[in-house]
Amino acid sequence: MKKQLFVVLALLAMLTACSPYNYYAVSNKPLSTNYKTYAWIPEGQSKSSNIYNNDIATDRIVETASQELNKRGLTLDNGKPDLLVRYTAFVNRETRIYNEPVYYYSPWNMGPRMGYYRGRSAYYYNFYNPFPIYVGSTERRMTVKEGSIVIDLIDRRSSKVVWRGWAEGVVDNPEKAINELPEVVSNIFKKLM
Repeated sequence: MKKQLFVVLALLAMLTACSPYNYYAVSNKPLSTNYKTYAWIPEGQSKSSNIYNNDIATDRIVETASQELNKRGLTLDNGKPDLLVRYTAFVNRETRIYNEPVYYYSPWNMGPRMGYYRGRSAYYYNFYNPFPIYVGSTERRMTVKEGSIVIDLIDRRSSKVVWRGWAEGVVDNPEKAINELPEVVSNIFKKLM
């Protein structure tokens, strides 16, 4: 019993550890120690749409990203920063194709059987249901909302993006998506080298 309970708890832990987002990062050069300060690009130049276009989502993205940059030794300096930080958050509608298996279930049949009762053989009829037969698959198209959050670190002197990290995932519930923003932004910054 204890072993089964342990297996169930381990499976639950693995399922809850999976994130519905995929995380990516690219950079044209390693982020060196030359960068000591950062500043946020004014809000009009950062873009957001749909469910992320509100003050709550903006505050959560900016606060979490600032905490992550501070952990990496960068300080906020609005006067003359080394890095400029910009975010883009949007939700798109996409069509996904799912292949679902199709099975053939043959009807119940009645077949003759033979059994023994008190030493004598007896014939009788019994209903039986054969196993389903796999006959292929069918396509199912679903329209889903996919959200993306992109964070750019830009070298102020050259105006080039030094590092870009982003997360992509399906947005089922807007409230849940906004509540998950701190975790998503933190996981984006885990890709920062």
